[in-house]
Amino acid sequence: MNSMTYFRINRPHIVHETLDDEVIIVNLDSGTYYSLDSASLWAWQTIQAGYSLAEMVEFGKSKFDTTAEEIRKALNVFLDKLKTEGIIVPADSPLKATDAPPPAGHSPKIPFTAPALELYTDMQDLLLLDPIHDVDDSGWPNVKEQPL
Repeated sequence: MNSMTYFRINRPHIVHETLDDEVIIVNLDSGTYYSLDSASLWAWQTIQAGYSLAEMVEFGKSKFDTTAEEIRKALNVFLDKLKTEGIIVPADSPLKATDAPPPAGHSPKIPFTAPALELYTDMQDLLLLDPIHDVDDSGWPNVKEQPL
């Protein structure tokens, strides 16, 4: 993966919420939901803040007691998983988010734990029953016309 690669959250198909030290992500198209724990929160914040892969690695080096290479390898695996799941997509340029402040560095450095994505499918049927899936492009409450 190119170190100057940027990513963006695949909106409107993906919604997310940060609750304390956990991020809950929902794919509205598949009904799959995901969890990022506190070890992954820093990586998610850098994606929201519009960091390139190189900037993510630099931020990780300032935060963790490990090498840039270990951070880069872990981020490549994590970002590939997010892309495979359709949570993020590549962006042509930096997208500085308005809803997330850039992550701040911490001192002293802490031990590194690779970011991980937990996937859950147990509520797919319920999430796909949501009437939001039955609206047309103009949005709620305009329901799609169903073929006869």
